[in-house]
Amino acid sequence: MFELKLETSWMDAMAKRNSVRKFKGAPDKEQLDKLGILCRKLSWQGITVRMFKGPGLKNKIKGTDVYAVVVAKNGTPMELEGFMGEALVLEAASMGLGSCWLGKDFYKDIIVRNVDLQGDEMVHCVIALGKIDPQTAAPKRRSVENVCGMSEEQLAELGTWQKNAVLAARVAPSSMNQQPWKIVADKTSVTILEKPVMIKKFAPIDRGICMLHAAVGAMSAGRSPIWKKVEGGYSMRA
Repeated sequence: MFELKLETSWMDAMAKRNSVRKFKGAPDKEQLDKLGILCRKLSWQGITVRMFKGPGLKNKIKGTDVYAVVVAKNGTPMELEGFMGEALVLEAASMGLGSCWLGKDFYKDIIVRNVDLQGDEMVHCVIALGKIDPQTAAPKRRSVENVCGMSEEQLAELGTWQKNAVLAARVAPSSMNQQPWKIVADKTSVTILEKPVMIKKFAPIDRGICMLHAAVGAMSAGRSPIWKKVEGGYSMRA
């Protein structure tokens, strides 16, 4: 579970990624082809990621008609939806494209018809994709000490891969910027735990997004991350 070939370009893409709702245009054919190849690689372990161009997005999303739909079979952890979907987001960012995770602002009946949704499948989110101006403003994130209870000096004492994983997880996007996770780092693991928030609907997807960021951080230090379910969340060893 949560097995995926991670790309080194995704680490730099984290700094470029920003959630936008106003685009300058749809991705070009070459970009769409590249994203389509990745969607096929992301479609396993109970998840299918599909790209569409055409109607489906509501008027609050402007300038693009391209979106990806993350389809999950019943019983698949919602965290896996975030994990696989954020891989597509980071790949898009590495190509200079913008994106926006959408829990609403799409026409569900059109999405269901487009993906030919089966009885054992569900759609919680879609991802709008398109061309944007270069992003300069970084979204606000809680401090390292706030998210994991450690100073940067204490974190650095644990090792490079743990530090990279925590810092990458810290900048993960989340619905309404709630950051519904607590990060615990020690000498052998980095763990993403549930954190109570007011709006819970998309919190598991958000934690999956955070897990993908943490995995890419560990990979950037030359490690191969492995996730395991633990009480209250997921723990990564690398």
